[in-house]
Amino acid sequence: NKKFNGGESIKVTSTDASGNKSDEKVIDVKDTTPPVAPTVSEVTSESTQITGTGEPGSTVKVELPDGTELTG
Repeated sequence: NKKFNGGESIKVTSTDASGNKSDEKVIDVKDTTPPVAPTVSEVTSESTQITGTGEPGSTVKVELPDGTELTG
């Protein structure tokens, strides 16, 4: 079995007993795996920043108690 990451293209053909080959069908592999949840440093009533890390290439969204959304 082969594992795909997403973004690859797979080319598929069919050949019959006489050696006749079908047209090529190209299928694009989709990445449907969600990223791992981000890690967040402790936030206290004294904190002025929220820090942490997320999967490279992903966007992290922070929703504050007042409904404000931050992205990074």
